[in-house]
Amino acid sequence: MTAIRFFPALALAAVSFATARADAAPLLLAQATDDGGRPIRQIAPEIVAPPAVDAGELEREAPREPLSELGTAGPPERARARGSANDAGGEGTARPQFFRPVATAAGRMEAEGLTIVIAGIEVLEPERLCSGDDGDWPCGMVARTAFRSFLRGRALDCDLPDGELPAMLTASCRVGSQDLGAWLVSNGWAKVSSTGPYGEEQAEAVEARRGMFGTGPAPLPPSPVPGGDAAPAGAMQAPTTAAPPLVDAAPAAEPEPSVIERRPLPEPKGLY
Repeated sequence: MTAIRFFPALALAAVSFATARADAAPLLLAQATDDGGRPIRQIAPEIVAPPAVDAGELEREAPREPLSELGTAGPPERARARGSANDAGGEGTARPQFFRPVATAAGRMEAEGLTIVIAGIEVLEPERLCSGDDGDWPCGMVARTAFRSFLRGRALDCDLPDGELPAMLTASCRVGSQDLGAWLVSNGWAKVSSTGPYGEEQAEAVEARRGMFGTGPAPLPPSPVPGGDAAPAGAMQAPTTAAPPLVDAAPAAEPEPSVIERRPLPEPKGLY
């Protein structure tokens, strides 16, 4: 009797659900179109369906005001490094600091959108050639490489004029306590200008024949020959690996396969 009473109730619930879904179908189908009238795919419309909202009733509100001035981003400012306390006034001087400089020539760098030329020197361009014992050599490229190796992307302290800075300027710069102009001239990677203060550094570089005043980059030493003296320049060296031993052309006889011994399997023990 219980089963007979259950089935009519189940059939009545199914009919009620189908009727409600049929009543909601026109509304769901009317919502499933975009502004151009194109149909939009619906997923489980009887469960998830967007509410009917008139687009004319929506109004965009103005953004909320910041809670305080600390929440707003101010204009970017260049980082500054303080000088020593022995400067004038005893309070130190503010010096602009540039980060991750890239040397484009021996004496010229690019940092933070500016091109900085070291004051008091003549820049050695990368295409410059110098005379050496073995002929001309690219001293400009070697000087730029040496300058890049010295900088290594470290921060620069430069003496810049007040006010708006041009895209290209001339200034005295330092890496830590090392003056870049003095380093370039003393190593022979730049010449002192007519108004530069590096006359003693250039005289020392000329006397020691450093950089562009030298004979050129040092040649690589020849590789030693095993069991003898060094080979002359341009001579080919014998291979250092030993030659493989000669083998007989006749293949070796393959051994016969061993006989497989068959043994009976042990009796099973325990429960499986």
